Amino acid sequence: MTAVGNNLSNAFVTMFGDEVTHASQQMQSNLQSAVRTVRGVTGSTYKFPLLGKAGVIKNKTAHQDIEAMSAIDINTGSSGTLDLDSGTYIGDSTGATAAAVDVMNTLSKTATINTYSTGEYIDDFDALKTNVDLRSAYAQSIAGAMNRAYDKVIIDALDAGVSGEVLALEDDSGNNELTRATMVTIHKALNDKDVPLSDRWLVVSPAGYADILADTTMVSAAAGIHSDALRTGVINNVLGFNVIMSNLLTTVNTADKRGFAFHKNAVGCGVGKDITTLINYVPQKLSTLIAAEFSAGAVVIDPNGVASFGINA
Repeated sequence: MTAVGNNLSNAFVTMFGDEVTHASQQMQSNLQSAVRTVRGVTGSTYKFPLLGKAGVIKNKTAHQDIEAMSAIDINTGSSGTLDLDSGTYIGDSTGATAAAVDVMNTLSKTATINTYSTGEYIDDFDALKTNVDLRSAYAQSIAGAMNRAYDKVIIDALDAGVSGEVLALEDDSGNNELTRATMVTIHKALNDKDVPLSDRWLVVSPAGYADILADTTMVSAAAGIHSDALRTGVINNVLGFNVIMSNLLTTVNTADKRGFAFHKNAVGCGVGKDITTLINYVPQKLSTLIAAEFSAGAVVIDPNGVASFGINA
């Protein structure tokens, strides 16, 4: 009598390595902690409120009513000169027209919530033919895809800010090396808008990251093994910016990339459902479905807190 095992093909009994090697890819979200995030959003949109700058009135006439900051715009002359009942206004009141003067105006920036999903089936017999833990391997790969999609939501919002807002700095010119001089220009652009020095983030391409590492005025070779950047190849912070390297940046001028510098509170992300991985058996397919989903949307809340710049791809 022929043993049942003798009928198995060579392919069926082929053993595989216990560990799966994933193709090189970004597995974690790089930008999730870099922006203001609101979770538990219901509905198709989320509005982030933005409050304009306040000012003060110098030498108000005695017994004169305090003029509400939000009402000063209503009383502004057509030339952009504030029309106060008494005293002198001190604050941000520049502008050629009344509409350009922004005093305590309350605005809202809307993030549109979109849904994202992906998945793969593992056939029962395919799972039997290998000793590899396919469910775990597929779940890791799918989670990586979700995290990259999450970052792309934020980068797309930053790109939309370039075309739809007046940012602190917009420079998409090509062939830009991210030198110390360029960094100082970006730093100054945010300083000119009174952007807080803390919680600033810089998103650059791999080439921009290499530019920083190669610039000895930012990464000191003199420190030798005591320089964390030279020792590990990781740049945590430069000129007050937390540095993020991303391959998801948009291509501009044919071959260059658009990088961004921004304050955490200048960009908002509304999350309806966090990244969730699902593993379910589907009887009619005789397969296990590994799937993941999330819903989110992002928007530039404060254009003054964002700077864009062209860098080498």
